[in-house]
Amino acid sequence: MKSIGFLFILLSLLTVLCGCGEIAYLSKLGWHQGAIAYQSIPVEEILKDDQVSSEIKAKIRFIQDVKRYGEETLGLKKTKSYSRFYETRGPILYVVTACEKDRLRLRTWEFPLVGEVTYKGFFSKEEALRERDDLSRQDHDTFVQAAAAYSTLGWLNDPIFSSMIQSNPGALANLILHEMTHATLYFRGKTDDNEQVATFIGNRGAIEFLTGRYGCHSREVTDAIHIQRDDLVFSRWIDQTCRRLSEFYASGISREEKLKGREVLFQSMKEDFSEIKAGLKTEVYKGFDRIELNNAVLLAYHRYVHRLEMYDLLYERLGNDLRQVVEFLKQVPATEQEPFSYIERWLAETRTGVFSSPQ
Repeated sequence: MKSIGFLFILLSLLTVLCGCGEIAYLSKLGWHQGAIAYQSIPVEEILKDDQVSSEIKAKIRFIQDVKRYGEETLGLKKTKSYSRFYETRGPILYVVTACEKDRLRLRTWEFPLVGEVTYKGFFSKEEALRERDDLSRQDHDTFVQAAAAYSTLGWLNDPIFSSMIQSNPGALANLILHEMTHATLYFRGKTDDNEQVATFIGNRGAIEFLTGRYGCHSREVTDAIHIQRDDLVFSRWIDQTCRRLSEFYASGISREEKLKGREVLFQSMKEDFSEIKAGLKTEVYKGFDRIELNNAVLLAYHRYVHRLEMYDLLYERLGNDLRQVVEFLKQVPATEQEPFSYIERWLAETRTGVFSSPQ
């Protein structure tokens, strides 16, 4: 119950600091989060329950091992997360992204403590769809994604959701380390930076954990490598796609011409994607060509995989030591600089030996 009490204190603070339009939204989030905390079950009870399948118990132990690895080997924040289990029907969260129609500019929401964010989460699919419809009426492109997990950034103890344990070991280790990264590293108001860092550490951390557990030639490691590879392939494609679209929107034609002309571009983009689809090794992006493209769809995917090659270079520059990458990134907020710009400059200057640590 301690986590619920803390949640109510947090929500009281948010209610005071937020505009009236966000009070109802935050109250609903608080109610759902409180229900999750109250209804979740200690994993010790799950592991002792003879009615629970051995597969579920094995996945819970696996998650605990990944968490221990993240904390002890990678230096991720130690928390009491994943010590409880919550049964959910389907996705636990739905995320709404919105963007202007004639330029790649995301709709943002401002909240205390976390700052500006470029998506809005809902525990209810119906509420997410209502938000989507409201934003559409405001002439925004919109996109709704389902999520199997989320992080409260270390403020609360996140449970194991039943939706998480359906994943194979490569995807599950990746997911846990991704969410643990959010609890460890948070750049206020920098949604894309936060997601890209978590994507990189989830990808690389999963490969290293599974290599130690199963061996470098195991199926589990191969699956994790394929996830990382597909992210990099998709990253290159969507970066190029967004640049192409931005150049089109920056042209001197009218808004009406942009709205008409972008449909031709979207069709061309789907054709381009079909060329890389055959080479993908996982199912993560194979359904992408069935989504009706718009600006919100592209930027919702872009936020997770943009600049992944930069983090690969950072990893290499720090001796292929993921813990050193984590420690490096922990220091970046103290520089009070935009994370991407700082890392990019650091990489350029260390190449010439100017300096080797955040300052």
